[in-house]
Amino acid sequence: MAMDRRQFLRFSMGATIALPAGTFLLISCDETGTPNGDTPGAPPAMVGTQVVYTTNVFGDHSHTFGIEATVFASPPAAGISGSTSSAEGHMHSVTVAMVDLQNVQTGQTIKITTGVGDGHTHVITLVKLG
Repeated sequence: MAMDRRQFLRFSMGATIALPAGTFLLISCDETGTPNGDTPGAPPAMVGTQVVYTTNVFGDHSHTFGIEATVFASPPAAGISGSTSSAEGHMHSVTVAMVDLQNVQTGQTIKITTGVGDGHTHVITLVKLG
């Protein structure tokens, strides 16, 4: 009998998954319940003086996180930290190190995992705009 993804997940929810040491299993879903990995829920956008990033979608929601555009050119030694927007009744903490801000400024793509909120995390993909 062929099994679709939803049936497989329901079947395997009580199963134990063995992974090699140092390997992590991370599943995130979009609105349809299909995995979207760490793909942002929307492209980044300039909103006023901030670059606003959207996290990946988990379950049926995502969050946004804004970074002042000037911070990339002159990041503080301690980096930056804050909270995402609220969705589904919760937020996530976000910390971006100085070196990550500098790397975005040079054109690199940086992925940041949020703190745990409501039992899960999200991924924010930082890229340079313009």
